[in-house]
Order: sequence, then structure tokens, then C-alpha cells
Amino acid sequence: TIKINRLISQQPNQITFQHKVMTSYTSNVSAQNQNRETRVQISLFASKLKNVAGLGKGTSDPYAVLTLLAGGPHEKPQVLGKTEVIKNDLSPAWTRTFETTYHFGKESKFNVGVFDEVRKSGKAIPMGSACFEIGEILGARGNIKAKKLRNGGTLFARVAKASTSNAGTFKAQFRGIKLKNVDGLFSKSDPFFVLSSFTNDHGGRVWHPVYRSETIDNNLNPVWKPF
Repeated sequence: TIKINRLISQQPNQITFQHKVMTSYTSNVSAQNQNRETRVQISLFASKLKNVAGLGKGTSDPYAVLTLLAGGPHEKPQVLGKTEVIKNDLSPAWTRTFETTYHFGKESKFNVGVFDEVRKSGKAIPMGSACFEIGEILGARGNIKAKKLRNGGTLFARVAKASTSNAGTFKAQFRGIKLKNVDGLFSKSDPFFVLSSFTNDHGGRVWHPVYRSETIDNNLNPVWKPF
């Protein structure tokens, strides 16, 4: 509501105003934001996870499961999926990403559970879990938030606006010739490669992995599958 006073006459010792009330709408930015929504992309990586493979059993093969938590009494948790398994790596940077719809002004949380894949038993060993809120990540430096895991290590979540345009398809096949053996005298390396994309985040220039090839065992002249 806006009140307007207009001077209509002025005489000695007397000033008369015309009083008029005009009703108008009030712009509410918060309300507008609550009605806005956008598609976002979530990517995950971790650092210095605890090795839960057991004594003499090598290094853990971690993967992550992302679950979107219920945002209200009539909603149910939704498993968005799981990342790929990265062998023998306690600081994995998973390439699989997850998309969801984010409503501005509405709290939106997701849980990430990290597990060690055990192929022989078919069971997974928990390595830790953490809960994130999408709005907090979007407001953080570089759109990245870190959470310490109780079992050890740090889990990172990054949120970016999902791409809405189709820039085409890129197809390629890589091979290696006479790669250096870094496994020592009595064995050969098991090579793989990682492709990363360059982005200019608020926190600076960052490379994010977008594709990880299969691992080829004991081969210094690998030919990886087309992708």
C-alpha cells in the first residue's frame, strides 16, 4: 500500500493536503524465487578415504550412491543412482553425474553413501556417508561443498546448472604405444585414461573428469574401446 499526500492550498497559518491512498502490489523476491526451478547437475569426488579392504587385500574399490531425500511429508526418498567403481583408489573422482530439479527457496537435501565393492562376496563395505543441501552448495565458493566422513577422508559435492543445449556428439578411440612400465621389474602396468573438461568456476579454473576408460591389464600397448 502506498500513501500519497498532495499540497492543494497554502494560506497563512494553514496548509491543506489532499490525502489519497493507492493500493499496489509488493514485489516479493523470495516468493518469486520459490516459484522458480532449474535443472542442476551433481558431481562427486573424495579424498583420503579409509581403506576398508582389509589387511593383505589391497586397496578399496570405492563407488558412491546418491539419494535425494524427502522434502516434505508427502514425498519419498529417491535414489538417483550410483557412480562407477574406481579400483584401488582412496581419492576417487567419479565421472558419472546426476541431474535433478532444484526449486529456489526450497530446502533440497541429498545423501551420499560411499562403499567398497567386494566382487568375491558380492557385498559392499560401507566407507562413510554425508548429507548435503543443494542451496548451500550453490552459495559456496566454486559451487563445491566438503564434508568430513566419520570413518576418515573427505567427500566433496559440486552442483552446476545442467546443460540444456545439445552441442553434438564426440566420438573417439585412443591407444597407447610403448608406455612406461611403472609397476616394477616383475609385472606390467594396467593402464587407463581419464578425460577432463575445463570450467571457470567462482573458485577459479578447475578441471573436472568427464570420462574414464576401462583398465587394460598387463599391457604397455593398450587399445581402449571407442567411446
